[in-house]
Amino acid sequence: MEALSADHISFSYDIAPVIDDISLSIEQGAFVGIIGPNGAGKSTLLRLFCRILVPDEGTIRLFGDDLRLMKYKVRAQQIAFVPQETHFALNFSVEDIVAMGRFPYLKPFEKITSTDSDAINNAFLHTQTQVFRNRPVQSLSSGEKQRVVLARALAQEPKILLLDEPSSHLDIQHQHEIMESLRNLHDLGTTIIIVHHDLNLASLYCEHLVVLHQGRVFAQGDPETILTRELIRTVYNTDVTIIKHPTAHVPHVMLKTRRPRT
Repeated sequence: MEALSADHISFSYDIAPVIDDISLSIEQGAFVGIIGPNGAGKSTLLRLFCRILVPDEGTIRLFGDDLRLMKYKVRAQQIAFVPQETHFALNFSVEDIVAMGRFPYLKPFEKITSTDSDAINNAFLHTQTQVFRNRPVQSLSSGEKQRVVLARALAQEPKILLLDEPSSHLDIQHQHEIMESLRNLHDLGTTIIIVHHDLNLASLYCEHLVVLHQGRVFAQGDPETILTRELIRTVYNTDVTIIKHPTAHVPHVMLKTRRPRT
């Protein structure tokens, strides 16, 4: 079953199109990585998928329904978005911020129920953020804030999770923990769509890769098909060496240096 589909969508911020006639279908339960160089349209595509932005042309469907016709709360119960950066204007507690993920399920002035509390606690556990749940959010590092934003998205209990570079501010330990959390969610049936600049993380965790280049889908397929020296040279204008990961047996991209150490 299709979880999310785009039918000939285009979008521009000014005259030049950022998304140029893209058609794409993502199956329910998929783990999809969207890769490509800066300016390729990756983050814009995610924002179109969750209706932060509206396409100039074409149609986006969520489980077969036109995204334009869905009410906000209904849409938010199906799909959640984690941006690359989030700025908090007010210094809420971490627990209050994660609890905001339950907004799609609550009526005005309705108190949080035991079901909501369970979802919030599960979100803390998945992101390993319970240790600072009572702290004010402005006291956290950039990486810790990013994990809180992920926890808020998980509290929505979405069927589809969209993530824009969720590990970009994290050290190697927390990158691993976040990606393993996403894999666990995927194993439980959540559809994961993630923008990644780290080709090796994308190769390790994503089952399907979509390469955007100049606002179009340049190629798509499994990591073994996509992460080739020729494609990376064409899309990224960079010469690399591709080896097999020693345990995962997926492509691993290695940069070349002009001055090898002796």
